[in-house]
Amino acid sequence: MALQRAAFVALLAVAPMAPYSAAQSPGPPREAAETKVDYDSARREIQQLETVINGLLKETFINPFGLVNRTKGAYIPGYGQVFNFLVNIERAVISTPFGEYRSGPTITTGEKKQRIEDLKDRLVRVLLDNASGMRQLRAGESVTIVAFFEDRNFPEEERQNRTVVLSALKKDLDEWSARPERWKEFKQRMKIVEY
Repeated sequence: MALQRAAFVALLAVAPMAPYSAAQSPGPPREAAETKVDYDSARREIQQLETVINGLLKETFINPFGLVNRTKGAYIPGYGQVFNFLVNIERAVISTPFGEYRSGPTITTGEKKQRIEDLKDRLVRVLLDNASGMRQLRAGESVTIVAFFEDRNFPEEERQNRTVVLSALKKDLDEWSARPERWKEFKQRMKIVEY
């Protein structure tokens, strides 16, 4: 019994105890009305932007097998909206149960890089054009698009995968969407990471 009492006293000595005050009293979270998010509205906004991005991808990658995973979006409280998709930049050979099928002429590495650059430009414009529809985002939150590109050209060639991340703050989108002719300047201000 004495050993248990000594262990309890030692535990109390190690665990710091904060003095009780009214400021630390439990209660409802202090979330202002303007920071609350209507998740149903956020879901509709996300679905609208998903549709716009998917339409853009279908225009850019005409090969019916190019778009591997359609755009999926999510709202992350305190961060913002995140969208991602997976594209096979060139699917020249498709394996079927009946053998391999070539879906067209091969494109060069330079043409692949140009397609990615064109898509980045078009995605920046999509963000600017749709900024007014992102009403559930707060000024300090971001909109991020993560584009995964895989290049499975021919079975004997090495795969070349690439990830492009485009991110912009909502307050910047609101400011720059009023100046659509200056989208190139906005693109330079955005965070764009490629690896």
